[in-house]
Amino acid sequence: MARVPLHGAEDRLAKDGPSAGDAMGRLLDSLGGSLTELPGAWRKFAVAFSGGLDSTVLLTAICRLKPPRDVRALHVDHGLHADSKDWEGYCRAAAASLGAGYGSLRCPVNPVPGESIEAQARAVRYRALEQLLAPGEILLTAHHADDQLETVLLRLLRGTGVRGLRGIAPLQPLGAGFLARPLLGVSRAEILAAARDCGLEWIEDPSNRDTRFDRNYVRAELIPQLTERWPAAARTVGRAAGQMAEAQLILDEAALADAPGDPDRIDCAVLCDLSPIRRRNVLRHSIARLGLPMPDTRQMKELIRALDVRRRDAGPRVQWPGGEARIYRDRLYLLEPLPAASPPGYSGEVSLARPWSGPEGSIRLVSGSGQGLPANWAEEGFSVRFREGGERFRPMGRPHSRPLKKWLQEAGIPPWLRARIPLLYREDSLVAVGDLWIADAAAESAGNRSRWQVQWTDHPGLS
Repeated sequence: MARVPLHGAEDRLAKDGPSAGDAMGRLLDSLGGSLTELPGAWRKFAVAFSGGLDSTVLLTAICRLKPPRDVRALHVDHGLHADSKDWEGYCRAAAASLGAGYGSLRCPVNPVPGESIEAQARAVRYRALEQLLAPGEILLTAHHADDQLETVLLRLLRGTGVRGLRGIAPLQPLGAGFLARPLLGVSRAEILAAARDCGLEWIEDPSNRDTRFDRNYVRAELIPQLTERWPAAARTVGRAAGQMAEAQLILDEAALADAPGDPDRIDCAVLCDLSPIRRRNVLRHSIARLGLPMPDTRQMKELIRALDVRRRDAGPRVQWPGGEARIYRDRLYLLEPLPAASPPGYSGEVSLARPWSGPEGSIRLVSGSGQGLPANWAEEGFSVRFREGGERFRPMGRPHSRPLKKWLQEAGIPPWLRARIPLLYREDSLVAVGDLWIADAAAESAGNRSRWQVQWTDHPGLS
């Protein structure tokens, strides 16, 4: 392995004894206090470990407070630097020197034009860390008070609202567990002093000095001037972020009271009865609950205008990067943009031995009781197609055949999903519509042998 360029003292992550300096002692006191505030009795800790200064100090400190056997370092390699493989090897060795466990994933980032590479890497990293997290572990990251100051300042410059001005959350859900930031009350200067106290070394990523990236520019150019003039800026902004978090809780409670129910399907009449301010609050709250990106001011205004359209059957649709809103039968649907559908004229196959999957979800035939498809039909298999228009269908137990469009309308299936429902054909006869209906012909053919149901999964809800 090539020599990893390091900063700090010569002894790599050496675990000092009782003679450690005051700076590390103070940091340990702060970290210990933060850990006692975590929910539940967490006994195992995973540290997001890049090998940089902040995560090196956090990993070292947590291994002093807790048995190293209960600590793991988790490293994500994005492959954005030529030396990233060497950094991964260094992180593995560093964790071993502390007696901590180790896990890593290589998750390359494929830059998307027009999107921040920083944001893309961050999203990939947290998905990877969630994947690496073991049951019973809580993930710790080394975000500190200066990171909080940078984050709030950046979001303020981008025009964020109360939700964004909460800054970095000290605790939030992550998968089946939690993500905690126990160093938010500690400054970078205090972290650096603790590292020097203990003679630690760390990796310095050269991209952190590239001021073309907004965060690096704020860190290198703006923060030093702010803290020179206002030395307590990080602490003050951290306190303000806490107050914004409390304010957001009040806004969330108001949104739930104004529009209880599913956030992805909201009664338009309920929204229209609210004042404009409360209406926007419900929309922001619902979008955040669904994990969708927040629309900007212009897109939010467009969404509000769509609620006032007199003919909502015209199907108003508002789109923004990563999300969209549609209206059908006086309900506002908030959803992720649908993936590209199967091409026109597509035909696939499904049988007992062969499930089907595509952009519209997955289909398999499962054994069950009651109404179903005949066993011999299921063994032979079906072709999977999609609506082209003009299809007629008679569901089991219904007296007449009608256009499939009428059945879908009667069932309240939103128009944008109707062409994405898999249709199962036996030769040229439509015998099943997704998992909604089975053709009456199946009952006539199967007698008591009708026992195979269609299981359709991995698709948006139809109601």
